[in-house]
Amino acid sequence: MHELIRSEAATAEAGRALTDPVVAALVSSGTTRLLAPARLGGRELDLPSWLVEVEALARADGSTGWTAMTTSATSALAWYLTEDGAREVFGDPASVIAGTAAPAGSATAADGGYRVTGRWGWGSAVPLCDWVVGGARTATGATFAIFRRDEVTVLDTWHAAGLRATASHEWEAADVFVPARRAVWPAAAEATGPLPRFPFTAFLALGVAAVALGIAARAVEEVEALAVVKTPQHATAPLAEQTGAQLDLATAEARLSAARAFLHAEVAARWADAVADVPAAVADRARLRLACSHAAAEAASVTRLAFDVGGGSSVFESSALQRCLRDAHVAAQHGLVSRRLFETYAQVRLGVATDTSRL
Repeated sequence: MHELIRSEAATAEAGRALTDPVVAALVSSGTTRLLAPARLGGRELDLPSWLVEVEALARADGSTGWTAMTTSATSALAWYLTEDGAREVFGDPASVIAGTAAPAGSATAADGGYRVTGRWGWGSAVPLCDWVVGGARTATGATFAIFRRDEVTVLDTWHAAGLRATASHEWEAADVFVPARRAVWPAAAEATGPLPRFPFTAFLALGVAAVALGIAARAVEEVEALAVVKTPQHATAPLAEQTGAQLDLATAEARLSAARAFLHAEVAARWADAVADVPAAVADRARLRLACSHAAAEAASVTRLAFDVGGGSSVFESSALQRCLRDAHVAAQHGLVSRRLFETYAQVRLGVATDTSRL
């Protein structure tokens, strides 16, 4: 599948949407349900394994990795639905779900459910979905409302610098009735198993970090291949034989590997807590989010370094390096991996009062 994804990436980029063959491959392989329960046709991966798979897909193509990440992360909502709601949404093995977790909608209680209205941004993969989830505020808090695709309108707003084929458009719903079986708030759900015990916001941040690392790994791969065959103007030796390029490539690999190791070490520790049903301490959750934000920041920096080593060859549309550069920086802009999480970690570490509700 990775070869197919690479071969279709340029076409997807130009069309601002994944191609039909790639979407079909993601669905048929179970990639869009990596975190859904096995009883509903999901692959029920543990989070450390999920990170590895998402990074590999993003290394093939950033937009495809992002789409796989957001659809498979959203598939985890199956753990929190009632049985009838889960069967409705996930009963068809080919159904796909994605949406926007931010509570940009309003949900008013109605007989048997809610009436929901709102406009959401960052709706990655929504156009290819059968079900769409949107966060909505209620009189007492918030919920995730799951709509049928034909109940929402997608607005063509995703004209972005990178991750262009993720189709992360804005979308809206107008006074749509959502039955109670399709209104879910994870924090209030009675679900068992390590994944439901893992903080929902945290594993979304993990997914963004894994995509960023995959894009950076692809950039390093591309510039290494280029260095063997390219002799820059006014030079007598290929890049591979030049000390500056050698140092930059070694530095890129070291930084990328270090960021990945930090992320995987923290995920492994927190996953072990979830398996043992041991609540993670605030300091541990803060460190996990630090690892996510660090990975995204290092991925963007390493990708820029690889782009620079490639020189003029990097700027052409035929080079994957320019796409990696744009994709990595867009991924790093996501709020879940914002550098504000560095501040949160330091505040927790130093005993300074801070909001930790979304760790």
